[in-house]
Amino acid sequence: EVEKHFTDYRLDLVARAVYEFVWDEYCDWYLELAKVQLSPHPNPLPEGEGVSTEAQKRATRRTLLRVLETTLRLAHPLMPFITEELWQTVAPLSGKTLNKDSTIMLEIYPKSQPEKIDTASEQWIAQLKDMVNACRSLRGEMAIGPAQKVPLIAAGDKASVQAFAPYLAALAKLTEVTASGDALPETDAPVQIVGDYRLMLKIEIDVAAEKERLGKEVARLQGEIAKAEGKLGNASFVERAPAVVVAQEQERLAGFKAMLDKLQGQLTKLSQ
Repeated sequence: EVEKHFTDYRLDLVARAVYEFVWDEYCDWYLELAKVQLSPHPNPLPEGEGVSTEAQKRATRRTLLRVLETTLRLAHPLMPFITEELWQTVAPLSGKTLNKDSTIMLEIYPKSQPEKIDTASEQWIAQLKDMVNACRSLRGEMAIGPAQKVPLIAAGDKASVQAFAPYLAALAKLTEVTASGDALPETDAPVQIVGDYRLMLKIEIDVAAEKERLGKEVARLQGEIAKAEGKLGNASFVERAPAVVVAQEQERLAGFKAMLDKLQGQLTKLSQ
């Protein structure tokens, strides 16, 4: 992607691609996953049978450093001074031997190697991300504060749930993750479905308070839907507003309706 944008002389898109990789992939996800692997007693990797804990930690540290060193070279044309300063410290830690004349300016620029992509690992991480996001959605639906840790019950393949467990606990702020096999307990708590897995936070629900909270949120969403439909039903707005603004309003309306359907389903379940 970066190579293509340089070829097209779209430096803005080069900067965005590098930024999104560093922020969204390396920092937001991999650093947090690495913390689990570097913790005192990390859970083995999904295909890491026979890999010792210390070997796994060394592998994680090596990946953290090598990716950081490579990323500094990737970002150097965009932000030369800070990348040079950081590279002088990071490069030796990543295994490079430097001398007094060493500079990031003379290092080879990174080149994409799509043949090294591990499809199975990509799929595993995508599944994990979906499960973490589902847990966060459950927390949001149930108005659970970010500082409060709660247990999770996950229905699905037990071995897979156990492999995901330490990462889910860390990234979704859970006290524990229980693999329940094929079924979830009978309860009024909301459930998120992610592929072959069903996730539920294990907390006692005050049914009356939850119905009141959901009722207020349903009323708010109905108001937002009415406003959005009013805008989109106004011929003057649709004709005069830029197409992107109209599209955004349509997207907002669809989002409100989807959330309303979900909350009304929860309300119906609590009323049974």
